[in-house]
Amino acid sequence: MDAAVIALIGAPIVLVVTLLAVAIPLLMRAERARRAGLWQWATQHGWTFAESSRAPWMSRLPGHRRQRLGVTLTGQFGGRWVTVADYSYETTSTNADSTTTHTHRFIAVVVLLDRPMPSALVHRRGAMSKLSRSLFGDRPTATGNDWFDSRFRIAAADPDYARWLVGKPLRDAHLAGAVPDWSLAGRELLTYTPGQLRDPNAIPALAAPLAHVADLLGR
Repeated sequence: MDAAVIALIGAPIVLVVTLLAVAIPLLMRAERARRAGLWQWATQHGWTFAESSRAPWMSRLPGHRRQRLGVTLTGQFGGRWVTVADYSYETTSTNADSTTTHTHRFIAVVVLLDRPMPSALVHRRGAMSKLSRSLFGDRPTATGNDWFDSRFRIAAADPDYARWLVGKPLRDAHLAGAVPDWSLAGRELLTYTPGQLRDPNAIPALAAPLAHVADLLGR
């Protein structure tokens, strides 16, 4: 009976160890192939490639614990300097028995403007933002276009500057879903989306919407 119990307990452990022994090398091989594909694309298109990096604009990305920029590609797109990078941060959840670490992954895109501009951002409203607007009304940065203001909020120190920066062409692009949420500080225009860089051929499609924002600012 003792041998049978030991075998019964040990079988799942052996199975887990065997699966890990198979899965870990496969994952490592897939990661090497992913990075090699991105490096090859960067080389072919005259972009720089880095395995990891740091940048001041990381402070404008979500998360505050163990922030990290992974694979980072930088090059010219539509006459502007563009960076596309893997970004991740970690959170932990604790119960009575254990603490679990969760990794959150995003793709960050930065477009460098020709000149520095005052900070601003445009974000789609969530449920709490919509409730706040219904209770307290619009902020001074509202555009006066209810269709836009009910769906998006603009944050900027100067309301007149905000309304100039986010002119009708850019508002229309937001309403049409043609451009992403974004933030601006100095020359760096930033957006991010959940996910991880995998298909290098998707890089132009990732850069194009934010480059379109850059083209429409102040119009």
